[in-house]
Amino acid sequence: MTAYIKSLQRMVEEERISTPAAQDSSLEKRFVVWFGTIPEISRVRPYSMVEIEQALSTQGRYLSPIMLRLGWKRRRKWSGEGQYHRYWLPP
Repeated sequence: MTAYIKSLQRMVEEERISTPAAQDSSLEKRFVVWFGTIPEISRVRPYSMVEIEQALSTQGRYLSPIMLRLGWKRRRKWSGEGQYHRYWLPP
């Protein structure tokens, strides 16, 4: 019985390590490093999520909570022709 309990505890620990919170911190570090490598003059412009996703090889649903936590702002450019463009502004 104790071997079973230990295997369950090991599974819980492995799952805890691989949770999005643990992944968020490494992705957040990658994001900060990526943004730090951009020339300063190029940093003060709107960014589309697609270009950030391509730079970090991940999906926007993982990036947006990190970007909001770091002070980035989501904006939309509305148009009367139907489509609107979403973009992110750095802090």
